Order: sequence, then structure tokens, then C-alpha cells
Amino acid sequence: MIRAVFFDAGATLIHPDPPVEEVYAREFSGGEVRFSSEELTRALTRAWEEVHANPSPDRYGGVRGEPEFWKTFLKRVRGHLDGGDVSAEVFARLAAHFGDPSSWRIYEDVPATLQALEDAGYALAVVSNWDSQLPRLLDALGLTPRFAAVSVSSIERSGKPGAEIFHRTCAKIGVGQAEALHVGDSLIEDYQAARAAGLGALLLDRTGRFDGHPDRIRTLAEIPTRLG
Repeated sequence: MIRAVFFDAGATLIHPDPPVEEVYAREFSGGEVRFSSEELTRALTRAWEEVHANPSPDRYGGVRGEPEFWKTFLKRVRGHLDGGDVSAEVFARLAAHFGDPSSWRIYEDVPATLQALEDAGYALAVVSNWDSQLPRLLDALGLTPRFAAVSVSSIERSGKPGAEIFHRTCAKIGVGQAEALHVGDSLIEDYQAARAAGLGALLLDRTGRFDGHPDRIRTLAEIPTRLG
């Protein structure tokens, strides 16, 4: 019996506004339009694929490791675009931008879904691969009171797709692994990782990437029905 629902953060609860591609294009181009959204999307996708294929210890190495992880990541993205570098000034502006709560928005389906689950008696938590800014962002966006626990990879020094961050979150709120359901947008880091850790899982597919997947949902509003 499911007693708790865990959520990924990015592309599940919140999203950047304007999109990442637009912000990177602006900063990398020095104010001039040089890179298209399609080019940025391809470069970002390749950079994340490289991160997943060769995980950096900095990513889960605690708060002190965050700057080096993001500097390396940005250099990967820029390298895939034109082989250029990322200056210290650009890095500082990007860090400030994405650390600003006003740069993020809550998906429209989030408030009502969280309320419905809370009313039904489910404990709620966040399990996210993110830097140490996430708790502050969630607090500024008014989401923190909804969650009994917020587990962040850089703070936990452990992240998805590993099982430990899921198990720690279960322990924090006092549920067994089989009593928790995790919802997120990543097939590997959310759906497959949660199942491998002994949790139930739903794959959030807002953009139609996983047509035919048996545990696919198009909106968070489907969760109460699935649980019911």
C-alpha cells in the first residue's frame, strides 16, 4: 500500500522561465543572436549524456563541489556549440540567474495535485539531483510546507540513479520502500532508479517522449487516479 509520494524537482514541479536554452544563448552570444534554441538543445543533451555516462564526483560531492561541476558542465555545452570557453563573468551571471527564484515557475498542475494527495493522507517528499540552492528555491516559491522531506543530491552527497537517496528519504518520513511512489520525468534517473531502489514509479511525460510506456502520465493530475 502506497503511503508516500516522492517528486523530482526540475521538469516535474518547477521549470526555468525563460527556458535554459534562451538564457545560455544570450550569455554565450554576448547579447548577439548566434546560437539557435535547437543548437542549444542539442548541446545541452550531449552534455547531460556525457555527465550520465561519466559521473563526476563533484556532482554529489557536497556543496563545495558545486562550482566545479557547473563550470565543467558549461564548458561542455559551449564546446559542443563552437569550441569556445566560458568566462568567469558569464559563469557568475548564469549562477546568479538560476539561483534567483524569480527565474523559476511552478507547473500549473502542481498545487492542486499536491493538495489532493495531502488531503488523501499521503506524505510528500522531493528527491532531486540539484545543487544546494533547491531548498531555498522551493521555499521562495511557497512549496516547502508541502513536503515532509527535501532530499537534494549535493546536500546528501548521493544522487539518482543510485538507491541510497531514495532509501534515506523513506527513512526520513518513516515509510518502507514498497510504501513509496516516485514521480519524475527521467526514464533512467527517476523511473528506473526508483524501481531498482524498491519503490513504485510513474514516468511524467509532459512532451510525449514515451508514448506506450505502461507507467507514463502526461500530467501530475493523473497521480491521485492512479493511486486510487
